[in-house]
Amino acid sequence: MYGVLTRSPTIRPRGSAVGPVLALCLVGSPLMSLFPLGVWAAVRALALSGAVQWALLFAPVIVGAILLMMWLSARWLEGAGAHHPTSTAALVTATAMTTPVVVAYLAPALTPFPGGLAVNIALLTAVITTAALTVCVLVDRLPYPWPPGPLPAAAVVVAALVSLPSASEVMRAWAAEERSRDQIADFTQTIAVLDHPDWSVECVHEVNDALRLTYRGADGATVHVHSWGGSTAFDPHGDGVRAGCDFPGVTCREAGGSVLVDRGPGTPGELRVRLDDGTVVSLTSPPDSPSDLEGLAPSVRPEAPGERRTLVESVTGHPAE
Repeated sequence: MYGVLTRSPTIRPRGSAVGPVLALCLVGSPLMSLFPLGVWAAVRALALSGAVQWALLFAPVIVGAILLMMWLSARWLEGAGAHHPTSTAALVTATAMTTPVVVAYLAPALTPFPGGLAVNIALLTAVITTAALTVCVLVDRLPYPWPPGPLPAAAVVVAALVSLPSASEVMRAWAAEERSRDQIADFTQTIAVLDHPDWSVECVHEVNDALRLTYRGADGATVHVHSWGGSTAFDPHGDGVRAGCDFPGVTCREAGGSVLVDRGPGTPGELRVRLDDGTVVSLTSPPDSPSDLEGLAPSVRPEAPGERRTLVESVTGHPAE
């Protein structure tokens, strides 16, 4: 065996190093992966307090601590009779030091396990190191003319670290879909929709007390439709569509039963509409993408029964459950 199992089959059983190797992967590497997080927290605290020079003095201590972890891991594997103890320990230590950096800066949305960032970093490190050394052992059983040693494990680690940002984006998209689904389903007030053939709903957000549906026009323009619920500023039983019109610099004028709000140049255009059921709806367009809000006002209507399922499918691009 030239992988990470026993160094001398005549002295030790063939799989005697499996337990120590698994212990290093499942216990040692997650604990080591917390070291960069602690270093970052300490350096950040020193930087915020203005003691940047003290943070620089940590560099030799950090290097020494990493080398110590690698040396202890190598002695652990050597005592277990594993092949290539030094290179394997270096690989495990490097993985434990690199995974937190990749996850924190390039894959922050990758949280497949319950818990915070530290928990996910520790568990991901354990998974990567275990998978890498498992592949190393399996490849070593193949009839190669020369022993590959820990090279297959290194290849697995590199491939895993490179794939983490892509996996993070997939998880981010999935989380956004679930959030959009919940926001639409859990909104307790009437949802206003823009029923116009040239406009299609693109995304949904919760803004203060409103549910904001973003519509994209055929010409690329953007319009936000805000459905207000539980807001004192847009209480359907109060002044509703004229709320805030008495503020300095705000001009409101009637426009076919609606109220057009003008806050000056460089601000979003806004048109407020009161639907037949009393719901107050606000249409806004970004300053860099002005739209004919008055022309769109007649196309705003309350949601139809069962239409939330259609909204979820339009926003997420997947059938509603």
